[in-house]
Amino acid sequence: MSTNNKSGELILSILIKPELSEHNLKVDYGELPSSVRDKLAKRLGIAPQRIKLYVKRVDGSEIDVTYRSESVGSLIEKYGNVWYASIEEPYGSFFRDYDPLEDAVETFRSHYFSSSKLTKQFVPIDGKDPGKGIYAYRKCKKKDYCAQNSTYTVFVLPSIGYPKTEPLIYVTPKIWHKCCFYNLTSDYFLTKAKEIPLLSTSLERIAQMLNVNACIMHVESWDYISQQENPLEVMTDALCTDVGLCDGNAP
Repeated sequence: MSTNNKSGELILSILIKPELSEHNLKVDYGELPSSVRDKLAKRLGIAPQRIKLYVKRVDGSEIDVTYRSESVGSLIEKYGNVWYASIEEPYGSFFRDYDPLEDAVETFRSHYFSSSKLTKQFVPIDGKDPGKGIYAYRKCKKKDYCAQNSTYTVFVLPSIGYPKTEPLIYVTPKIWHKCCFYNLTSDYFLTKAKEIPLLSTSLERIAQMLNVNACIMHVESWDYISQQENPLEVMTDALCTDVGLCDGNAP
């Protein structure tokens, strides 16, 4: 990014650890990380004090920028516009405060059951609760994006903040378009199962069902999709129209 522009609006992509759901925020060059934290907290519906922000050096090591007095624009110039955030557990209380992932699971479950298309095409990953993730077999119809007529397994899990934020979409084997974090192995999902107890059974099941490897996929225009009556249903339609992963039968 050019250092000549010291003002103006920027787009900051924040990946929430450990599940790596993505949040795109509009920020001004001169804002401080504390302002970014406030915006993210408002979107997630949690206290800002629970959020920590990180950037990554070229060598992969992390820098905590939560309390840095350096402008967001300057940090983006140094480290790029993809940041990471972690949500700390609340301190000093026997009762946990509001957990946005629990709320996301409930909303995800409601969207699944309210759509005959979803209940017909997708089944719960853990065999019981669709709120903790669903999966389906899909055929590739776009040869530029994936192996045409090959069968892929698509896993969809609720993300922190769903439906404001895009759900987690894992595709195995990996496809070539709109996919990031390639070569996710069973070890990746088993590790995530330990980090995210609420989704542990689904993540462990994915590890068992994995076809060599997987990737995380993103769909376009989530801000628009999230405003629809059932964004989960619209998203699964977008898998076919945008990426070519269309309804298919189990192999």
